[in-house]
Amino acid sequence: MLFIGSICAIITSIFMYLKHRDNWSVAIKRFIIKVKYFILGFKEVINDVMNARYNKTDSSPQSGRIAIVTGGSRGIGVDVVKMLLQLDMEVIIACRTPVAGEQTILKIRESGITTGQAKVYKLDNSSLESVKQFAAEIKKDYKQIHILINNAGVMFCPYQETIDGFEQQWAVNYLSHFLLTALLLPLLKTGGLPEKTSRIVNVSSCAQLLGKINFSDINNKNKFITEEAYAQSKLAQEISTKTLQNLFKEKEYNVQVYSVHPGIVFTDLFENTYIWRFQFFFKRVLKTPKRGATSIVYAAVNKAIEKCGGIYISNCRSSPGHPDALNSSIQKQLLELSLKQVQLKNILQYT
Repeated sequence: MLFIGSICAIITSIFMYLKHRDNWSVAIKRFIIKVKYFILGFKEVINDVMNARYNKTDSSPQSGRIAIVTGGSRGIGVDVVKMLLQLDMEVIIACRTPVAGEQTILKIRESGITTGQAKVYKLDNSSLESVKQFAAEIKKDYKQIHILINNAGVMFCPYQETIDGFEQQWAVNYLSHFLLTALLLPLLKTGGLPEKTSRIVNVSSCAQLLGKINFSDINNKNKFITEEAYAQSKLAQEISTKTLQNLFKEKEYNVQVYSVHPGIVFTDLFENTYIWRFQFFFKRVLKTPKRGATSIVYAAVNKAIEKCGGIYISNCRSSPGHPDALNSSIQKQLLELSLKQVQLKNILQYT
């Protein structure tokens, strides 16, 4: 059934591209990328099924620890918040619409989960000013943070620039989280201990395996292909994970950084794709948000990876990432570009 559904999706894509093509070369390129995504997605669905037995957190209560979850009011983020509350943590839901965050907490409590504490703060990842305001509020209210889960994201959006002039997938998925990490690093550093470090979890995607950082046109404005822009934003998360982990190790900070592919999870992130059109089928094939959230929570709390920062996790196991993430030249180039875009001199300037 997965094969039949995918073939239908590709046929639909062909007609869509032929109908809306701006020229043949771009139409063909779009189609090739769509096929690459299909092949990768098919492989990852099989991988999710084959490794389902490893997909569990195996964690003890985390009383007294404080976690921030961006995008915690929707999709996978809701289940991440729920799992952390079940571990008796204090969880800060950072979301664009605080009312949605409050409703999320209410539903979680109504489901019978009474442990932990939950709070909501406003954060719009499409605005760097909102990121700064959020970080300032957190610094005013907290002296330390133990876990930062950079989860908020958008996928396969039509071309649109944020108020800061960045393509929205680049801004929301990567750049805003890069800035947030830099601003909250002092609190994460304070919260980390040699025997129990603080953790930063970047929620990436297997799409990063198809990515390439377009340093000459980071917005991908010239012949924009949304699938390329999405893969680029997720690859940037993976590269940044490696860069920051190397830096923290050098500075002997008790902070570990992980990137996570939650799996092919059925959420409203797929609303701009063929999967949404065939949701009656894909709902039965893809991971549920709860199963997708498991690897994220694993990266945030599991003792087995306490000193394993820098790894790329899929189904609660270390997995091969993109080779560019290990390229020191690309790491340096991305770091310098990111600092320039968020107007910081140094990623450690607030520590």
